[in-house]
Order: sequence, then structure tokens, then C-alpha cells
Amino acid sequence: MAFIVRRTTAEEWREFRELRLEALLDSPNNYGQTHEQASALPDEYWQERAQSNASADDRAFHVAVDDASGKLVGMWGVFPHFDRPGVCIVLGVYVQPAVRGMDLARRLMHESIAFARTTDAKELLLLVRDDNYRGRRFYEREGFEFTGLAEPHNLDPTHELVEMRYPTFR
Repeated sequence: MAFIVRRTTAEEWREFRELRLEALLDSPNNYGQTHEQASALPDEYWQERAQSNASADDRAFHVAVDDASGKLVGMWGVFPHFDRPGVCIVLGVYVQPAVRGMDLARRLMHESIAFARTTDAKELLLLVRDDNYRGRRFYEREGFEFTGLAEPHNLDPTHELVEMRYPTFR
């Protein structure tokens, strides 16, 4: 199997929506939104989000595309932090189960970090749920470090979102 990793386009908003909804079904505890919430969003929301993800200078979503079928099989986003100026945050990381272990998460990560370095951000962070051991191990192997900060998960306050930073970002 061959895969292309690239920035998403505005025209593939439907495919991006499908992949996001799939991620929410596959790993409902790992995101800050439910499948039901995302499913209820109008097409205009997805179109605007796809346009912004494809063209903004300060945010982007990168996707892994199956070269044979053209289907989106993974994604990784970087955005300005919600309330911390000068910080980028990783959002929406997902790789379909059938293609996990094929180095796509690492490739998506590297493309997204390269993009984030073109912004004015001085730091790159992510939040990972405390019981997402697979994700935590991956991020640690790739050089992310725990900061010691955490916050309650908005969908399940009995769990925390643990903050990690990429120390070699700048």
C-alpha cells in the first residue's frame, strides 16, 4: 500500500467530515466532541472548516490518502491554542485501524510540525486523555514530553487531558 501525506483541500470537506465522524465512533473518549454533536453540524460548518484548514496561515489539517483509492485514512491538525498566544496545539489525530502501524501517524506528525514551524508559534502542545496509553506511548516515542499540567476532559470529568509539549519545536 502506498499513501500520500498532504494538507487537506477545501474541496474534500465531505471526505474530511466522514473521517472525523469515523474517528469519533472509533475512539469516542479521545476527542472533545461526540459523534452526535459533530453529526448535527450543517454542511456549511464543514465547508468553512475545510476552507480554513486548507488555506489559513496559522492552522492546517494534514491527511493521509490511500494512493490507490484516493480515500482519506488519517488526519492530524495543528491550530493556534485556544487561550495561549504563541502556542500551537495538536488536534484531531486519527488513523484508521486498518492502516495503523504503517508509519502514517509519524508522517502526519512530521508534516504538521513542519507546517506549525512556519507560524509565529513558539511552542507546540497537545492534550491526550490520561487513559489513552497507546497515544501517550506514541507521543513519547516521537519526542513529546509531559509538562505536568492537566485539565478535566470536557466530556468525562472523571478523566484528565494530560498536556505534552514538543521540546525541539523551536
